Amino acid sequence: MRALFKAVLFFVLPTAQAIAEPLSFSFSAGSGAYLVEVLFPQPPEDRKQLAPAVITVRNPATQEVLQQLQTEAGNIPLDRDGKDNGWMLGRFSLVYFDDFNFDGRPDLAIRNGDDPEVAYKGNYDVYLQDPQSNQWVLNRALTNLAKESNGGMFAVIPNEDLFSQTDRDGHWTRTCRWKMQGDELVRLHCDTEDTIQPTEYGDSCSMPRGYTRRTVGDWRDGQWQERSTLDGPASEDPQMFVGRLQDHVPLEIWYQKQGAVVIGEVRYVKAAGTESVRLVGTREDEGDDELINLYEYADDGRRMGEWRIARENVDPYRYVGTWTRADNANQQIVVLREDERESDDDKTGDVELDQRSGHYQMRQDSMGRDGDLDLKILPDRNADRKEMVEFTVTLKGIVTEHQILPMETENLIVVSQGQTTGMNGPYHIQLVKNFAIINHNWPLDSQNMLSGMYLKQPLAGENGALPR
Repeated sequence: MRALFKAVLFFVLPTAQAIAEPLSFSFSAGSGAYLVEVLFPQPPEDRKQLAPAVITVRNPATQEVLQQLQTEAGNIPLDRDGKDNGWMLGRFSLVYFDDFNFDGRPDLAIRNGDDPEVAYKGNYDVYLQDPQSNQWVLNRALTNLAKESNGGMFAVIPNEDLFSQTDRDGHWTRTCRWKMQGDELVRLHCDTEDTIQPTEYGDSCSMPRGYTRRTVGDWRDGQWQERSTLDGPASEDPQMFVGRLQDHVPLEIWYQKQGAVVIGEVRYVKAAGTESVRLVGTREDEGDDELINLYEYADDGRRMGEWRIARENVDPYRYVGTWTRADNANQQIVVLREDERESDDDKTGDVELDQRSGHYQMRQDSMGRDGDLDLKILPDRNADRKEMVEFTVTLKGIVTEHQILPMETENLIVVSQGQTTGMNGPYHIQLVKNFAIINHNWPLDSQNMLSGMYLKQPLAGENGALPR
């Protein structure tokens, strides 16, 4: 909107020492219902700093002063050329008009300081227009709500007579809805998403990356009620590539990140036909660089090879895969090109609920061990309505562990330190399509650790091989 600028005064003390030149300007607001004049008596040299200001609201027709308000720390919404920098009028600006209590009267918010702990988050004084005096009166409840909102000002939802407030801090986000009931502010609903941090060595529990704790609260029957669930893992869109192994064997490869686990498939197009191989692995982040480790598995759970895929950090930013045979006898470098083909929904996404129970096995892992996992989802749930699971995991000739536990999610089992047996520390089992991934809070360094990637075996009469 067009700003109308007023004269600027300049004072000189008798000692000839100059005081900062006052800055004043005016603009139309409230769809032309008001003329707002702003005066910064002593604006700072740095226009990004906040400063005391006087806000005068006038009748634009008669020039009558309707009310004068002050802020101890308002933002200067003008650049060095005296032009509006976009922060003069509106939400998150110096002055904001809206109907905050939904009584049909224009209310007012004025910028007053910054949050001392959160960068780029302003504080606001919120004034409601009194119906008798037509004066704007500071409302402490709405002022406090604005201080709690991410960015410094709540959103108004006029069709529902509600306020929406969002706050963020690192790994969590909270969105709440509020309603004015008389002079009181009542919280009606809150939705909090907290990204669970993966556990580390020494923790008594075991959680992989990619899961979120969601807590939903509602005001019902005169009391606040909350329920909490664990969601995840966060899955990304599948990434599709094509390339050539040994410069003459065409291949297609895809993978999908599912939290800490990466699933995928590689298809080798050979003269004798197409060979499809299941992939599962992990992701490693080092600063801005990411490395994907994918392992090829035979139908019996034996590791056949390894793919390490990374993107170069110089133009043309190619994806490069390094394939290594399980016995390290052969290694190939493959330049991968992104492919636009559609992903197969039957192979990506979460594991189907009716495909979780069964026998999983691992053969000749990096330590030469054979492992078996028998897992069954039980029909009953516990008092918290969580699914129950019974499983037995055996490392042949080393250790066997049997557990009956509640599941954390439909695809995650967590075994705490107090629930483990023998020398096994806390661990978790993440179920993905075709695999059960067991991990502790630290890398595999002992024969006793249950860590491994266990391939689901077909039931009697089923064919577990991938289609050619």
